[in-house]
Amino acid sequence: MAHAWLIDACCATIPWVKGAPSLVGLPAPGDGELVARARRDEAWAREAIYRRHVGAIAAVLVRLLGRREEAEDAVQDTFLVAFTELARLRDTDALRPWLIRIAVHQAHRRFRRRRLRRLLGLDRARDDATLESLAAPGTSPEVRAELALLDRALAALLAAPRVAWVLRYVEGYDLEGVAHACGCSLATAKRRIAAARARVSAHLEVPTDVPGDVKEWRDD
Repeated sequence: MAHAWLIDACCATIPWVKGAPSLVGLPAPGDGELVARARRDEAWAREAIYRRHVGAIAAVLVRLLGRREEAEDAVQDTFLVAFTELARLRDTDALRPWLIRIAVHQAHRRFRRRRLRRLLGLDRARDDATLESLAAPGTSPEVRAELALLDRALAALLAAPRVAWVLRYVEGYDLEGVAHACGCSLATAKRRIAAARARVSAHLEVPTDVPGDVKEWRDD
């Protein structure tokens, strides 16, 4: 990726960054302190933010987008935007939810781009990170078959309800978390999840009023 070097430039290895404090025997700095240091252009703090949160951001984007290359590109853009707009973060201890919100926005950008390319007949990329392909080793063929059906159901959804559904039922966010990540009201988040749930349930022939044991299908 042409812009990946920008991340690399601000994410050099911590021990070699001039000014990085010795962390041996000390508790790791909290996100609030890291943000404050990063705002003062301390490169080690940006590196620490990146290292601490990149795994979670990448995991969410892979499952939202279903394509590894797009997800990798979106991860880079997420941190580029975050480091550029770090001064706008009000609650510095709520760094990860803020990063997730930026990541979701990046996912929507790629869904719009994907839709345009499909209309032009130019979208030939393969969905190589479906829920079925991400299943843990040893997953039974029956479960894999169900996940494949779920992948097809999600592929037929519009971007907004798809993202809300994945955040709710795959990532396990509560309703407030979904609303915050999607940048919408709680009522809108509920409507998006309900619309997606109805389509998914119809595709899988699952009643929408069946009480769930681990994850509830009803969001009242």
